[in-house]
Amino acid sequence: MWITFVSLKRLFLWNITFGILIFSFIPMTAIADEMIAPENWKTNLYTGDLDAIAAGKSLWKNIGCYSCHGQRAEGGVGPNLSDDVWVYKPTDKTLYNTISRGRSGTNMVGWSKELSPGQIWQLVAFIRSLYIGDPAKIIW
Repeated sequence: MWITFVSLKRLFLWNITFGILIFSFIPMTAIADEMIAPENWKTNLYTGDLDAIAAGKSLWKNIGCYSCHGQRAEGGVGPNLSDDVWVYKPTDKTLYNTISRGRSGTNMVGWSKELSPGQIWQLVAFIRSLYIGDPAKIIW
């Protein structure tokens, strides 16, 4: 069976038309967010996502964050992560970088080799869900 130039052209035009129809129903921001790697997010796209928060809670327990920061991130050996008193700017990106790279001069080690960028963002979402500080001070 030979494929002619005309049949290839029809197939190409059909695929282009069909693709445009499908993508016209998907918000472009959703496509852009999926195309940006989690390590390059400026804010946490998992904020408020109950599934991501649950995954972050599981990670919190499994990797032992609670041993330094407490069960509810209230602090201990490590700082309190549930209030609005922070040494560094308390943005999502700062928190992501601290979890990923660690903090020199402290016991905080980096987790980038053990956790994927998405998992680190899930941890950030979980930590944010524990916030008990002044809502007016939220800058993330």
